[in-house]
Amino acid sequence: MITNKKKFYGRYNEDYYQERIKYYSKKHMIKYIKYFLKKNEIKWLDIGCGLGYFVKEAVEEGVDCYGIDISEYAVKNAIIKDRIKLGSITNIPFGDETFDVVSAFDVIEHIHPKDTEKAFSEIYRVLKKGGYLIMTTPNPCHIGDWIRDDTHINVRPPKFWNEMLKKFRFNVKMYYVPSFLKYYISDKFAIKIAISDKIAFWIEKPLRYFIGYIYNKKGRLYLFARKEGVKNESE
Repeated sequence: MITNKKKFYGRYNEDYYQERIKYYSKKHMIKYIKYFLKKNEIKWLDIGCGLGYFVKEAVEEGVDCYGIDISEYAVKNAIIKDRIKLGSITNIPFGDETFDVVSAFDVIEHIHPKDTEKAFSEIYRVLKKGGYLIMTTPNPCHIGDWIRDDTHINVRPPKFWNEMLKKFRFNVKMYYVPSFLKYYISDKFAIKIAISDKIAFWIEKPLRYFIGYIYNKKGRLYLFARKEGVKNESE
C-alpha cells in the first residue's frame, strides 16, 4: 500500500529519466492528428511530457504544443523550457476547454488508483468540446515488460478504461493507433511512399485498428477518445 504520495512521486528523478526513459519519435502521430482535425491551429497538451521531446517535435510540425510533468528534474532539464511546466494529470495548470488534443503516453498506470477519476475529470475539463484524447497504457491481460516496473501501480484491463472514459462522456475507439503509417515507415526505414495523405488516410484506416490489436496482444493498449461535442466528419 502506498501511504506517502509525495515520496512515491519523488522517485521520478534524474536516475529515473536516465535509466528508464527512452523517447521514440511520434511525428507520424502528429501528422495524422493535423490531417485528421483539418484545422490551421491546433493547441495540444502532452501530460507526463518528461524532458519535452514530444512537445519539441509537435512544435516543429507547427502545433501549438505544451507539456506538464510531475518531476521537478524533468521540468528543470526540459529541452524546450518555455513550453514545459510542473503539473500532474490530476492537477492540470491550464484553464477550461483550452486544448484541441491531450496526450498521455504511458502515464495513467503511474498514478495512485484513487486518483483515477480525478485524472479523467481534469482531462475532460481542459479539452475543448469535440477535442481528442490519445492515451496509452499497459494491458494486464497480456504479460509484457510493464510487469517489471514497480511504478506501475494502476494497471487495469481495457474494459475498465473504456467504461471510465464513457463515464466522463468520451466516445472511445479501442485498440486504435492514430498514426500516419506512411510517415512511420518513412521515418523508421527511410522509405518514401509516393501516395497523397488523402489516399493514405483512407487506405490505412483498417490497418490502424489491426496494429492497435497487435500492440494490445503484446501488452500495450491504445485508446483514441473524443470529448462529446461536434463530430469530425473524417472519423
